[in-house]
Amino acid sequence: MHEAADIAAGPLAPMLAHALASVVDSAPDIWHAATARFIEGLPGQTSLLALTGSLDELLGSASTLKTQGAQLSNVLLRDLTPLIHANPLLAAGRLEGAVRLALAGATPPFGVLSHLTMPPSTAPEEFTERLPRLLGAAIDHWANEETIAAALHVALDQLRHDSAAGVDAAFELACWRLRSALTADTLPAAMAALTAARSEFATVDAAEEGRQDAQAYAAACDALLAFAAQDHGRLVDASGRLTTALNQRDAWLYGMNAPPWLQPRRAAELAWRRLVLVLNAAADHLAETVWMDVWDALATVLDAYAQARTARPLPSLDDAPGLAAIVEPTIENAILRQQSLLAALQRSITELSKLDTPPLDAPTAELLLTRIKTAATTSRASHTRKPRLAPDGDDDEEPHQVDTARVYRLAPSLVHVLGECQAADVANDIADDKLKVLEGIVYSTELARSRTAHPVLDRLLENLLQQLGQSPDFVGEVRNTFGLLLEQTLRFLFSRANLTTKTWGLHKKDNDYRRVLKDGDVRPVEADLQQDYHQWLQTGPLNGLVAVEQTDIALGRADVIVMFGTTRYLTEIKRELADSTPEKLEKSYLHQAAEYGNTNVPFGQLLVLDLTPHRDGTPRLDESVWLARHRPAGATKDRMVVVGVVVGNRSTPSDLSS
Repeated sequence: MHEAADIAAGPLAPMLAHALASVVDSAPDIWHAATARFIEGLPGQTSLLALTGSLDELLGSASTLKTQGAQLSNVLLRDLTPLIHANPLLAAGRLEGAVRLALAGATPPFGVLSHLTMPPSTAPEEFTERLPRLLGAAIDHWANEETIAAALHVALDQLRHDSAAGVDAAFELACWRLRSALTADTLPAAMAALTAARSEFATVDAAEEGRQDAQAYAAACDALLAFAAQDHGRLVDASGRLTTALNQRDAWLYGMNAPPWLQPRRAAELAWRRLVLVLNAAADHLAETVWMDVWDALATVLDAYAQARTARPLPSLDDAPGLAAIVEPTIENAILRQQSLLAALQRSITELSKLDTPPLDAPTAELLLTRIKTAATTSRASHTRKPRLAPDGDDDEEPHQVDTARVYRLAPSLVHVLGECQAADVANDIADDKLKVLEGIVYSTELARSRTAHPVLDRLLENLLQQLGQSPDFVGEVRNTFGLLLEQTLRFLFSRANLTTKTWGLHKKDNDYRRVLKDGDVRPVEADLQQDYHQWLQTGPLNGLVAVEQTDIALGRADVIVMFGTTRYLTEIKRELADSTPEKLEKSYLHQAAEYGNTNVPFGQLLVLDLTPHRDGTPRLDESVWLARHRPAGATKDRMVVVGVVVGNRSTPSDLSS
């Protein structure tokens, strides 16, 4: 076996790996030594197929994993960084093998995590496109390890900007959001995360063809949302879409190799199918006014109630309180509102107590009844509470309590768009059936937007809107109009971060204010960016609403102004030559940009042309846009300014210094 190392580097490597794995337990001392020599020869393997086949054989042997897992991991990760550039596919295969070893418990996770979460910034796309699946498998396994999971999440978030890996990274991030929903402690938190996850899955589905995985998870989210709202039509539709997506996925994967380390995700998809079928059947019975076959109906409802506590529709979920928070109140409220169903439940529990071997889950039935009685008592108490009398005899009503649980249950999309407080206020005086109609309209609008959204821009816009929503002035028409302006600004920044001079339509590089600056070159000025941004707005949906250099605005002159009737938004344009850190830009320019909001709504924008050197590359788009706040001395209200940096003095990727 002295030739084992040489064979490991050749085309016969999988055959020898199979032989070694088959006989290693017969004479451990001899064959472990031979396996060790074989492993040391694997770095010489240049065929991805031969490497993968060899790893499949070695990792299929429990004895080899236990005895030589650490050696195999060290060999696979040895000199991985230079290999990423020399042979990216082979490097990805070696990293995958190391990840599989860590997932199997053969090695500690920390060695492989550094390679998995911090790939070289110049890694080829053949390497980066393999990373999201590995990161997703790692999150599924170490989701309960807070430090590890956080590092994996950051790595996925960075990959959203990679052209080859962006869509897969967005899918894994949507799974992360879904996991947040299932592990949430309250109904509002669960519904908010579930609504966001559904939008993100829809975005992935639209971004790439054949994403039955995203379609299935989006349908599962829709099914939970529909069940919570007791919208039977939407639930049936979601159940059908889930079944179709999973059937198509099964057909697509039929006959293909399904490695064991990816089985947890497939098992989770089947758990969703089971859960949605149970919820669908339960919804049918909860919609009835009378249970003709009480035992059958009750068995189905209790099954759904129990599933909310026991289902684990994502890998490594020890508990799913968010799922229970969504499903359980829906069942309880439906039975509480229909007295005939409540009576049937009470009678059934009485009968079950008399039987030695009850046909149903009696403890779950008793728990359900106890929860319903508690809810009924609380409801009666809230309706009979008398208002307090003020000392002067006048009624001094208690502050109105907003029913956030109701609006999260019946209109989660409305909450997603307006925020919790505003959505609850809107829903306060609307009957349940009309609130469902409103939710349907908002749901369709949000879904359409998600399906046409960009995986990076959509999340960036959403995060900024959520921060802006903390201002009491960011409501109604202001939210709609400034949101439209902000979306156009983000698209402008995205375009200018991507387009080459030729694609932009400029005939000479000297006309491109983003060009690399050499000694003696004339520096671009603020007016270059101002003119470009103004033209961008004029050619879009804000055409006719834009002006430049208007005077008498807060005793000054605004660079770019957008008018919606009497509401106006000012965009200040600046140039930076020395220090483009966020702290320096805010210190230098934020006060002026915020001052324009003194006589109108307190929202504006600041665009900065960054002409500082960028020898090591440039920040990502989401690192170049943020929301800044400024409150002048003596003021009681924050001015909110969205800051966006347009990077100039910029080399092409191929010209960056090493």
